[in-house]
Amino acid sequence: MFSGRKEQTIGDALNEWLKDSGMNDKIFETRLLNEWENIVGPVINKHTTSKRIQNTVLYISLDSASLRHELGYAREKLRQQLNNTVGKEIIKTIVFS
Repeated sequence: MFSGRKEQTIGDALNEWLKDSGMNDKIFETRLLNEWENIVGPVINKHTTSKRIQNTVLYISLDSASLRHELGYAREKLRQQLNNTVGKEIIKTIVFS
């Protein structure tokens, strides 16, 4: 009746659909954005006015020029930590504005 189809769990089917639809990367991006405060701490997060990911670039807006400057020095370390929290390379660089 259903010859040629392989049986799979609902979880596996959902994961396959997420991957095929491109939604899987969006879920990883959302998880990464939600980890921002855990990585930078509450003080820096308080000065973060917006954050978004577009084309593997994390855009962070801050309300402090000196903080933007300081975080520029930690850009690569932050990128690695954020990617490590989700277990996948989601962002390739960070832009502070």
